[in-house]
Amino acid sequence: MKPYRTAVIGCGAVSKNHGKALVNSPYAEVAYAVDIDRRKAQLFSETYGGKVLEDYRQLFEVDDVDVVHIVTPHHTHPQIAIDCLQHGLDVFCEKPLAILPTDARRMIQVAKEQGRRLGVCFQNRLNQASVEAKELIDSKVYGDIVSAMVLVTWDRNGAYYSESPWRGTYKNEGGGTLINQSIHTLDLLDYLCGGVTELAGVDAKLRESDAYEVEDSGMFYAKLAGGGVAVGYCTNCYPKSKQCTVEIHLTYATLTVKQSGLIIEKSDGTLEVHKAEVATGEKSEWGLSHGLLIKEFYHSLQENTPFICDAQTGLAAIEMVQAIQHSKGRMLKIQRTL
Repeated sequence: MKPYRTAVIGCGAVSKNHGKALVNSPYAEVAYAVDIDRRKAQLFSETYGGKVLEDYRQLFEVDDVDVVHIVTPHHTHPQIAIDCLQHGLDVFCEKPLAILPTDARRMIQVAKEQGRRLGVCFQNRLNQASVEAKELIDSKVYGDIVSAMVLVTWDRNGAYYSESPWRGTYKNEGGGTLINQSIHTLDLLDYLCGGVTELAGVDAKLRESDAYEVEDSGMFYAKLAGGGVAVGYCTNCYPKSKQCTVEIHLTYATLTVKQSGLIIEKSDGTLEVHKAEVATGEKSEWGLSHGLLIKEFYHSLQENTPFICDAQTGLAAIEMVQAIQHSKGRMLKIQRTL
């Protein structure tokens, strides 16, 4: 088959991960680089290829594009995705799928009506530790899930928000640590544990800062589909020891899932450490699995098979974020369907 011709909409920092994956993919090629800032689109094009456009709607005037990657600010995702779906294009969207569940459901509905694929970028599902943990949990070799814990400790303050003015506002970003950084680890909890069914949480802006209006911390208590429970703490106020950890207690072992690898602590006291290759550099938190997930998206398109990060995945993650932000300690059901 000929490779899918792809347009990358939004050519900022994260687009590099998409560009690298596309130029190394046997399934796709970069046809267009699109950004309202022509300079960014030009730089992307010079590195990864593609004709430069400043308005994604120009894609609807040509007939040589099959797929779009949406790598734009959070609040723009729904309209861009819906427009592209309605013009017959498949869509791979950076997280979050949308800010509001109502917008995510509308995107899902349009994708169904148009018969197009809508995927979301939760690349950490394909980290080595995540893959190994999922296999162990599903096999029940260590029994059932009893409980789980999420821990996210990052540092995001002034310069991070000032360099991208859309960040740090509920209108454009939809929140802070929960929807931007912690959403990946919330999704891992949901994925590894077979689904979060109910969640109660609280959030707060704990740091005295004029750089942002959004929450920088949150905690939650959740119920899992298999009958276990989960708790979590997420913050952007911790300047050292960045962590994104999911700890899962099974009947006969405890699994600790990190980008750096998987730790298996068995009930007989033995310990296994499965180290994984980790990303380095300024954006090491993105991990190494963008390319794996993008390859899987195109493979699912070609073979017409389910995609590991479908739109319902994106909806569930947003529901979890919203529950922590707005439940104020009341248990809310997590919806993952229309």
